[in-house]
Amino acid sequence: MLAGDDVTAVLDRQTAVMEALTSGASLAEVLDSIVLALEDLMPASRCSVLLLDDAAALRHGSAPSLPVEYSSGIDGLLPGPRAGSCGTAVFLDRPVIAVDVSRDPRWARFRQLAARHDLRSCWSTPIRSGSQVLGSFAVYHSTPYEPDARDQQLVRRFTHLASLAVEHDRASKEHDARLKADLARQSAERANLAKSQFVTAVSHELRTPLQSITTFTENLQTLDLSPEQRRVALERIKNAAGHILSIVDDVLDLARVEAGAMPINLDDLLVGDEIAAAVDLIEPLAAKPGIDVVCSGPSVAVRADQRRLRQVILNLVSNAIRFSAPGTQVRVFTEVAERSARIHVVDEGPGIPTELMARLFVPFDRLGADAGREGGAGLGLVLARRLSEAMGGSLLLESVVGVGTHATVVLPLTRSPA
Repeated sequence: MLAGDDVTAVLDRQTAVMEALTSGASLAEVLDSIVLALEDLMPASRCSVLLLDDAAALRHGSAPSLPVEYSSGIDGLLPGPRAGSCGTAVFLDRPVIAVDVSRDPRWARFRQLAARHDLRSCWSTPIRSGSQVLGSFAVYHSTPYEPDARDQQLVRRFTHLASLAVEHDRASKEHDARLKADLARQSAERANLAKSQFVTAVSHELRTPLQSITTFTENLQTLDLSPEQRRVALERIKNAAGHILSIVDDVLDLARVEAGAMPINLDDLLVGDEIAAAVDLIEPLAAKPGIDVVCSGPSVAVRADQRRLRQVILNLVSNAIRFSAPGTQVRVFTEVAERSARIHVVDEGPGIPTELMARLFVPFDRLGADAGREGGAGLGLVLARRLSEAMGGSLLLESVVGVGTHATVVLPLTRSPA
């Protein structure tokens, strides 16, 4: 039995070890605290913990008081009947006491190494987890030494602490591995779902114009159409083919910019010129429903890719026109704020409910809009944001139901006068 002072000292050290375990200390730190605690309770001793690795070889998990050269010479030791005290203890699954290593036959291979570092005795006890041997706990002395009952009880207690530390570390690693596997599985499932949704969306978007092309082509081949009917059929085929080409171009652009493969050529540009060019191109779309596109603000100089900037403006203005009621106004204006230029596109459309805002930048999600004047492919806003970011800027969006939607493109100012 341990004396009263020993009991108090052991309990104090056990408490410190358990606190280290629960605080998230590493296995090496916990094992060091166990080894140093036992050395403090057993004066003139030097202790170590060896653990079996994946190749069933013993390697030091803790040996703070042993010479590094000695630990390196022991690391990689394979358990066996003549593998010193530690290798033999693990092999036999029972304590092994070498009172004098210079005479013990089990130390024949390591006598010289031990002698160089003033290690004369070694007592090793297996560290277990249930019926499995995890490694060994060793106690060294510089003189021939045989442990007494107190020593044996102390080593049993601290060997048990070492086994708890190793089990806790393994359980933590298994938990982390399961968590990583679950995250990887969930990520793969999300990727597969996204791919499936993407394919479904593309198929849906292409099916309608392809059916239109097929139908009107069959009419041209099988029916005796008047010149006007033929003109209308060819116009529908042309529009449908253009819609397909637009979707393919947007999909390819989106794929390039998200993969970081979109070529971006930054130049000094006047925003006013780019807005005017984009509005000229899109004016026929606004004229049919009688929507007035009004431009204002300073022609700020920015650093951007001319083709991609026009593409962003076209997407935002055409989107605003699609969702605006006839006779309303779409305003496009510029301003300078906080070392950046801002292009605002404001419509008087129905606005977007707050709960749908998160879906605005999901490819092919049109927030439930069907085909018709409001029916785009659901790529315009996504591509506009990605292109804005690729040019070093950003795209912000605000919307109020019954009032309209406000898109803001933020771009860096030019570094020199344009």
